[in-house]
Amino acid sequence: MERLHRLFSPRHWIFIVSAFVLLGLFSGLNFLFGVFLNPLVDEFDWTRSTASAAFSINMFMIAFCSMIAGGFSDKFGTRPVLIIGILISGGSLLLSFFIQNLWHYFLFTGVMAGTGRAAIATPVQAFIQRNLTRHRGLATGLAGSGTGLGILILAPLTGYFISNYGWRNSYLYLGVIFFVLAIPAAMSLIPQKRPQATGGDAAGSPARQEETAPILPEAALGMREILKRRPFWMIISSHATDCICHSVLIVHLVPIAIEAGVPHIQAAGLVGVMGLGTLIGRIGLGVLADRIGSKWALFTTLLTQTIPVPLLWWFDSIYLFYAVALLVGTGMGGHGTMYPMVTREYYGTRRVGILYGAFISGASSGMATGGFLGGLLHDLTGDYTLSILLSFTAGVASLLFVLAYPSGEKPIRKGDVAHPVAQPAG
Repeated sequence: MERLHRLFSPRHWIFIVSAFVLLGLFSGLNFLFGVFLNPLVDEFDWTRSTASAAFSINMFMIAFCSMIAGGFSDKFGTRPVLIIGILISGGSLLLSFFIQNLWHYFLFTGVMAGTGRAAIATPVQAFIQRNLTRHRGLATGLAGSGTGLGILILAPLTGYFISNYGWRNSYLYLGVIFFVLAIPAAMSLIPQKRPQATGGDAAGSPARQEETAPILPEAALGMREILKRRPFWMIISSHATDCICHSVLIVHLVPIAIEAGVPHIQAAGLVGVMGLGTLIGRIGLGVLADRIGSKWALFTTLLTQTIPVPLLWWFDSIYLFYAVALLVGTGMGGHGTMYPMVTREYYGTRRVGILYGAFISGASSGMATGGFLGGLLHDLTGDYTLSILLSFTAGVASLLFVLAYPSGEKPIRKGDVAHPVAQPAG
């Protein structure tokens, strides 16, 4: 306990746990498209590309709304934006019980869900980057590891609900669970009135704040100058292409396995294995980032998710599918930890909400593109060969974009001199 207290104060543990819950719900729900895909296709006789389009709409709405949500959280604080996001996102789950046709499906699981979830993930990540400075990589990884656990729990739980109660009741039950968990977590994120350290001594007194200046000089010049510079576009491009890489597998890995002859129940377990990998990647890569910096930790995580993808062309063993799911999930989890840290290290805390929202917009556009094209290529060719090629090519592109990031980032160390930094609300 003393060791944990030295890492983070009790108040900051509350921040981490609350963010853990909210990010777990956000990611866990986004991963359920693949679980609901076959029941919906079977009942309504939709094509895979048509059903996958709801995932793309969801991601495009997250892309469109994330920058707005981040800007509002910079200006008005985290909790007001979070509450709005929770109401919309939870409402989308409850309303999905009433889906009768395609436009209902697109509206509830695409437009509403994407809008609400954008107002959850971006403000929460920005809150963590503002309010925790010491051991930021570990803090970001611990908070973000909720995404892995959320997938690991919600995917099999939803599979159980669908098998026993049908897909309509499954949406209803998920909506109730969402509200019960999300509202208390959101109310716990009370921002600090002034900068403090994320740790303290054994008596609980705060340690001095450990802060470093942003890497990029344009961070002090405003959004107009930031948007003119190459680093912004390299970061957003790496985020977009890396999300194309794994979104193909988020939506289609289960169907790929089923087409290879894997029994449906075992194939559904791939989503949980991917969630386990995400949990590992979130924490492990966060610790690595504290030691080698966010750029090279990000490169490592994207390499981890890209290398195993071509194995899907050559092997159809269930063990191979589980290995690919674990590695891709690990890389995907690491990327979720790295991008908030990249935003903070390169640009500082002043505009972390709007900038992280912009990068999430690029990511969500990639997610929408990969999920939809994965289904479309299958419909056009009759198998997933080109879909797998799309995933791998996008992964390689993301690695090249990361190599183009500016150098010079340094992980925060104990001996760094403290510099007070004005914090936005929440």
